[in-house]
Amino acid sequence: MKIAIIGGGIAGLTCAARLGQLGISDVTVFDTGKHAVGGRCSSRIVNINGQLSVFDHCVQYFTASDPRFKKILSYLIRDGAVTQWKGPVGHLQRGRFQADSQFTQAYVGVNGMRSVPESLAKFCKVQRPAWVSTIQFDYHLKKWTVDKWGVYDFVVIAHNGKCAAKLTENAGAPEIHRLCHTRFASRVNPKDSRMTLCSLFVLMVAFERSLKLPYEGAHVADSNISWIANNSAKLKGTSSSSGILPGNKLECWTIISSKNLAEQNKVPQEHIPQNVEKRISGIMLESFAEATGLKGKLPVVHFQKLQLWGAAVPLNTLATGSECVFDAQRQIGICSDWLVSPCVQGAAVSGLALAEAIGSCIKGNKSSTSLQPLFKEESQSNPIGAFP
Repeated sequence: MKIAIIGGGIAGLTCAARLGQLGISDVTVFDTGKHAVGGRCSSRIVNINGQLSVFDHCVQYFTASDPRFKKILSYLIRDGAVTQWKGPVGHLQRGRFQADSQFTQAYVGVNGMRSVPESLAKFCKVQRPAWVSTIQFDYHLKKWTVDKWGVYDFVVIAHNGKCAAKLTENAGAPEIHRLCHTRFASRVNPKDSRMTLCSLFVLMVAFERSLKLPYEGAHVADSNISWIANNSAKLKGTSSSSGILPGNKLECWTIISSKNLAEQNKVPQEHIPQNVEKRISGIMLESFAEATGLKGKLPVVHFQKLQLWGAAVPLNTLATGSECVFDAQRQIGICSDWLVSPCVQGAAVSGLALAEAIGSCIKGNKSSTSLQPLFKEESQSNPIGAFP
């Protein structure tokens, strides 16, 4: 059996790895990443004045509560890809920091969050950078044509947003296409039966010296920013490629906007106009200074880069009770965090569930999951995701 997995994030990679464990080895993960797999679980390495610095610019950290994901976490730790993040991490408002008493078992990648998918990819055949623009199901042959990449028995959709909706539009699986419809907004509309994704601006900043703040990460109560993290402190000592590499005296911070700021200043994700980048960067840096109590006291900025995290965090999840979506008659499925919980654990659990469903189908069980677009709002999630 040949299986094509479209999307090399945590869900897709976990699905591929589990299929291999089930004895299904002819599996290809197609990913668009030019530099690495990982999707939203990624990092940027930036050369700043001849010094390399690491920024976690999407997923910031993760937790583990599901027994199945804890097994994956154990492997990641043994493989040297992940380590515990002890913080301090908490909540911040106008210079006042309150440590989070629930922050006890949090984890980060040793080379930034990119270390997580890189470790999982060791078990997968990955084709990248590879764009899959079309898929088409043949009802007579029960086969999928996957763009120029060939014919496959099963297809896995392991990404979301406009690309997934467009990919499945004329694929011959209308129920799957309907579930891929996406609404982009800062809040859920209970009358809208689509998955809702928020967008977020992410500002990467390197200061010439340490800010000497008594915490490494904070959820911020502010109208413009929602999260800040000191990459240099978070990754210090985790490996030779930490946030501050040997000889690097810069202090690198990731600042993530509020959902409202991104929604009110929508721009093309691939190209932020220069005037918008300057204005939003200024707003976020000013809010950072005020939140940390360093207004008028920030050191010289040696580097700053703004990006728009367009398909950032799901604000609702599937309410059917299934951890994946699987159409056994057409041999196509979806795995993603928006089916379980908007976090690394949610993505991994969804990938595991779909692998099991495909394995069961190959053995003769032609049961499908519900294909109804029923969603529930993620009440426990914050702007950068959930931490179960």
